[in-house]
Amino acid sequence: MPAAGPGGPTRLTRPEVEALDTKKFVIVPAAGTRVLVLRDAEQRLRAFDARCTHEGCTVQYVPAEGVVWCACHNARFDLEGRVIAGPPPRPLPRYMAREEADGTILVTADHA
Repeated sequence: MPAAGPGGPTRLTRPEVEALDTKKFVIVPAAGTRVLVLRDAEQRLRAFDARCTHEGCTVQYVPAEGVVWCACHNARFDLEGRVIAGPPPRPLPRYMAREEADGTILVTADHA
């Protein structure tokens, strides 16, 4: 996935956008890390570091429950990234995600 430059926005590829539309989340490389991009029940884009703050396992979005979940120790985060269950010591770092008029989705390294 090409970035616009150091610290610039990362554009999701067509397959990544299709996965987002199908599964309601996708994990993409951005800002030197892996970022979870999701579309919530209100169709808003949200983005978080894809590594759980407990032991670094990969998190995923569970649309039916409206939470971000880590399977390693059953941790749960709300859609602001705050810990709501499990052992994580800190919230998930948030990133900016936006959809352009043409349907392009951009993720920026700037934390929300």
